[in-house]
Amino acid sequence: MSSQPPAQRSTTLHKVGEVATNVILGALFTLFAYAAYLDWRDTGHIQSLILSIQEAIIVWLLIVRRSTRDSSREWSDWAVAILGTAAPLLQRAGGTPLPYMDTVGTAIQILAVGLSVVATVSLGRSFGVVAANRGVQAGGAYRFVRHPLYGSYAIGYIGFLLGNPTLANIALIAVAFTCQYLRAIAEERVLARDPAYQQYLKQVRYRFIPYIF
Repeated sequence: MSSQPPAQRSTTLHKVGEVATNVILGALFTLFAYAAYLDWRDTGHIQSLILSIQEAIIVWLLIVRRSTRDSSREWSDWAVAILGTAAPLLQRAGGTPLPYMDTVGTAIQILAVGLSVVATVSLGRSFGVVAANRGVQAGGAYRFVRHPLYGSYAIGYIGFLLGNPTLANIALIAVAFTCQYLRAIAEERVLARDPAYQQYLKQVRYRFIPYIF
């Protein structure tokens, strides 16, 4: 039998589980980033290179992120987090875009990457996949909207779709949009247990787009 008190065992198991989760997610995002890179190398599609860069940033965040102070144990929150993360990674270049839409889509994706980097830097080590409290962030991009990273993802999805208008990509992006919205709701529910976030909610009204939504 273990000589550790129950509370200490629970803390140890939590830390082990968190490390294992980071390793699994890091490996998964690395594979997706590499697959996107290979697609760019073979086809020359700049969108695939951009997608590869986005996923590489996430791998870094998974390595350096903080431990959770509080996290959701709802299976539905885990499901939408995993599905919302995986769905856009399954997009593939293809289809026949309308005239100039490939160029417009690429420009939008570049904008989205820039916004994503700003949001990522603002979030820092509080990055997470499943709804959790890794520290309330209220500076940088988070002064304007509560979920700037999800907003930047949405812009990137639209840019990719404009250049790659296939039915499969449309379906995947619809799933991603829905899941990202549900993830935002779940995160706010968990974070609202923190008085600091309750104050933040009063200061920042919009979730994704300033003054709109």
